[in-house]
Parts: sequence; structure tokens; C-alpha cells
Amino acid sequence: MTASNDPSPGEADAADSAKQLNPLRRLAFLEMSEADAMRLRAMAADFQGWADDMVEVFYERLFSFEETAKFLKSSLIVKRLKQVQREHFESMLEADWNGAYFQQRLQVGHVHAEMGIEPQYFLGAFNQYVTYSFQKLAERQPQDVETFKDQASSLMKAVFLDIGLTLDAYFAQSTRNLRHALDIYWQANAELRQFAQLTSHDLKTPLATVANLCDEALDEFGGQMPDAARRLIEAAKDRTFRMSHMIDELLASTLPDSHEPFPIVSGQETLDEAIETTRPLLEKHAVEVSVLTPLPPLRGDRVRLREAFANLLSNAAKFIDRRPGKVTIDVQNHAGHCLIIFADNGPGIPPDELDRLFVPFRRLAMHRSRPGSGLGLYFTKNLIMQQGGRIWVESKLGEGSRFHIQLPLSQPAAREPAPPHGP
Repeated sequence: MTASNDPSPGEADAADSAKQLNPLRRLAFLEMSEADAMRLRAMAADFQGWADDMVEVFYERLFSFEETAKFLKSSLIVKRLKQVQREHFESMLEADWNGAYFQQRLQVGHVHAEMGIEPQYFLGAFNQYVTYSFQKLAERQPQDVETFKDQASSLMKAVFLDIGLTLDAYFAQSTRNLRHALDIYWQANAELRQFAQLTSHDLKTPLATVANLCDEALDEFGGQMPDAARRLIEAAKDRTFRMSHMIDELLASTLPDSHEPFPIVSGQETLDEAIETTRPLLEKHAVEVSVLTPLPPLRGDRVRLREAFANLLSNAAKFIDRRPGKVTIDVQNHAGHCLIIFADNGPGIPPDELDRLFVPFRRLAMHRSRPGSGLGLYFTKNLIMQQGGRIWVESKLGEGSRFHIQLPLSQPAAREPAPPHGP
């Protein structure tokens, strides 16, 4: 088996980026001349004298930061990287600004981006190189200020050329990743809508069957049933129709959003529906819900808002560890928006886990033994954001949690600074 001659993705990206560059124009913008090239080449011999010390000092700095030290686990890799970095700076002083030079710099940027090394780390390398080099140049000719200024100017031009090419590679990589992510997003969106439509049909069919069976039972045996039994069957039929209607609403909420502004909906009626939806779970866990201030009219999608409110109530019911459990809902009206606060008397959330609360599939350590997907609060945040709102939480262990939801009123809320402890 022979090795493939096809370029790697990073090499291909570097080659494509190099084709799109105009090296002569880039050199002209930086005012890089043959005089600069001659100065840099003259500095190459001096660089040989301090190159090893400079590289050692730089890697000592890298090892002092956890973010960069994690890339330097192997002593063999470190040895190789030191050599590569020295060669990189040596080639900068050769000032041979041809197509191969440009492509090699772009390739360095692509490799950094693919490894997940953020730009500030390679910028640190250039900063170390410039600082060290300026110091050495100043020591060699302490009285010749003009020569030092010319050498420093030429060196900075070469450094900015390298930084620009490396950042070009980062931007190209980021753009490619973003396009790929958008392709996945739109494909997933289309598949999700199709799935929602098929699933709604599959869910509504058995619901219709249940409703028909309830009708048949009432028609055939209604006269023989005790009043309590007949009321239970009628309640089951009513619940079935309500669930079918809810499926229709949820399906409608998966369709593409129009560019029309959200309608004005009754915030209190939406909250009442959420409470009624979660009532069986709230009663099962002995959780009392108190609405201290009625919700005002809101601008948003009623179905999505209802689901967000219901998610918060369900979350409280599942995790409040006291009897009786309590959830109080209060409202603060502000210019253009309102703040809805769901406060509970649950166990609270550890401070180090607050930032991860809305991350998908992340569950609190204290709750990992309980069933659940870790998606409830993630979906809640998305539902609120789709309405032009925000959500965040404040909590202390042993003192419960307070979920804050900021939503627009009759007019879309302007973007305002986050309140203290907000997201």
C-alpha cells in the first residue's frame, strides 16, 4: 500500500487561500521593500546567537498556562515544536516572500485552527519574539538609534505579514466550519419538521380511537353507569381532545417563522394553561403554585410561551425536595418588557453549576440518579429566546432557585443591559 498524494483538508484550504491572495498587493500595503528584506537578512546571523534561548523562554511561558500546557504533554513533541518554531522565525528573516512562503504561513494557521489552538496563543509567540528581538537589537547597538529604528520597523512589517496570513487561515477555517454547521442546521430543520408532521399524525390516530371508544362506552352503557364513572369517561374524552389540539399547536410552532411581528397574547391565560397542563405532576409531588401578580399581555407565540412556563413548573415539581413544595410567580413591569420570576423552595443549585444549567444533556450532579434527558431547561431557554426574551437563574443551596424570564410587552423590547447576575 502506498501513501496517498492527495492533500489534507488543511493543505487544500491553504492552497485555495494562497490562490486568492495577491502577495504583491499585500507587501505594498505593508510598505515592505527590498531595503526591509536586506535588513532582515542582515539580522539572521544575530538571531542565530539568541534563537535557542528565546525559544526556551517562550516554552517556559507556555508551560505556565494550563490552556497551552495541555498541548505539550509529550517531550518528543515539545522538542520538535521548538525546532519548528526556530525554523519558522529563521525563514521570516530570509525575507523570501514568494508563493511558497505565503502558502506555508497559511498552512500553519490551518493546523493551529484544526488543533483548536486559539489565536491569542500564536499571538503570544509573536509578542515574545518581538520583545526578545528588540531587546537584543538594542543591546547590540545602544548608541545607533536610527539603525535600531530601521531594523525594528522591518521586523514589525515581517511579523504583521505573518500574523495576517495566519489569521486569514483562521478566518477561512471558521467560515468553512460555519457553512458546514449551517448546512447541518437547515437539513436538520427540514428533517425535524417532517418528523413532527409524521409524529403528530401517529399520535393523533390513537387519540381519535380513544375518543371514539369513550363515545361508544357512553352511548352503549351510559344509562347503566354510576354518575362518577360517566364523569370520569367524559373527562378522559375531554382530555383526549385537548391533547389532540395541543399536538396541532405544537406542530404549527415547528413551521418556519414568518417575518411578521409576534401577536399580542394574554400572558395570564397562557400561564393558566401551563399550570393546568402540569397540574397532575404538581399534585403528585404536592407542589403549590401561587401567582402573586397577574401576567400582562405579552408579544410572542402562545404555544411556545406555554411550553416554556410548563417546563419550569415541571422542573420544579420533579426536584423540589420539601413537602409542601412551593412555586411563586411574580411579575415586574418595565419599559417595553416585563420580568417574570418563578421562585421555588427547592434544594437550590451549587454556584459552580449555574453556568451549565441550560447546556443540553448536562444534568446537575445531585440529580444524575433521577430519570431525565437533561434537555428540559435547554429547550426552555430556546423557546424564550425565540420570543425575543432572555432567561437566567439565581440560586443558593438550601434556599431554592429563582428563574427570571424577560419578555417583550406590546412592543418588541429593545436590547438592554443584563440585570445583575443575568446571562
